[in-house]
Amino acid sequence: MAIGTLAAIGIGLAGVGSAVGGISAGKGASKAADISAQNNAENNALAREVYGQNKEVLNPYVQSGLPANALLGGAAGYGDQQGYRDAFRNYIGNSDYGFQAQEGGNQLNSGYAGAGTLQSGAAMKGLERFRQNLQSGYRTEFNSLLGNQQGVGLSAGSALAGVGQNFVNTISANNNAGASAAANAALYKGANNPFANTASMLGGTILGMGR
Repeated sequence: MAIGTLAAIGIGLAGVGSAVGGISAGKGASKAADISAQNNAENNALAREVYGQNKEVLNPYVQSGLPANALLGGAAGYGDQQGYRDAFRNYIGNSDYGFQAQEGGNQLNSGYAGAGTLQSGAAMKGLERFRQNLQSGYRTEFNSLLGNQQGVGLSAGSALAGVGQNFVNTISANNNAGASAAANAALYKGANNPFANTASMLGGTILGMGR
């Protein structure tokens, strides 16, 4: 048998081996891409579940801050002004404001009565000033409570926004990794195409026969 023919047979066998290897490698790349896709789907599902749990925990705090925000807007002269007045009256009604106002008024009246000026203009102004100062203190306390509740809602909203951004980042990273794995598998399969290897084998065989 001629040397050229032997060379051709050798090249042919090498081509067959290359084709078989390409098929095997291609299957391996496809399997790797499938595994990657499955893992990404599981990771996405887990990220979505964790995000849902965090949202469920934080959302009530976010919602609790909204009424306080609206009432403070009313206190500042915009937003729900009537709601603010009603809420403050309710707060006053459920506090010891009435008792303090009554006791303080009695003390003032006793003082003015002792001085013989109970029915004087100064007595009336003094009593009104006392009540205004007392109410001002309660209003400051009430606004502070609203501010604290507004802060709770704002903090929870910020936390929820951060959780949402982390969720988006995780999903994006998983999807990018899956797309990269699929693209690499496709490129690998193309580079190890058994038909291309077979063509190369035939070309080498013909070349060997011509020597």
